Amino acid sequence: MIVRSIAILACLAAALPASAYCVHNEIQGRDVRISRDNTRGQAIDLVLKPGDKFCCTPKDTSCNPEGKVTANVDLDLTIQGQPQYVCGINGSAEVKVTGAGTIRVVNNPKKSSAHPFVLRVRTQDRDVSGPSGVACNEKKGS
Repeated sequence: MIVRSIAILACLAAALPASAYCVHNEIQGRDVRISRDNTRGQAIDLVLKPGDKFCCTPKDTSCNPEGKVTANVDLDLTIQGQPQYVCGINGSAEVKVTGAGTIRVVNNPKKSSAHPFVLRVRTQDRDVSGPSGVACNEKKGS
């Protein structure tokens, strides 16, 4: 009986979809634009309303060009509204996520910070965005 149960669980696990990278907009009252150029794979240009998320399965090469869980995908994230904010390393709008990672766009929990929004990035069950998150800076010229 135990062997049969283990065999059934193994079959069910094999039928489940692989992990996906996801981008969550957890900001109230602001849309988040996700974009990626088409230098590697298809271009992405979509807008997440508050509370929405976009997920891409690792095998979907239209949004994960290498088609692997371990692939790094470059995404540009911009918080819409006035003023606009770009989220990424060194003031850019670019952030990397693995094929099975998660990006959460959130209000900065540090209310006294000059950055009202930050990203929380997880990959391989680890938060890789540091203790303060990845800063979203006011877009120049917005």
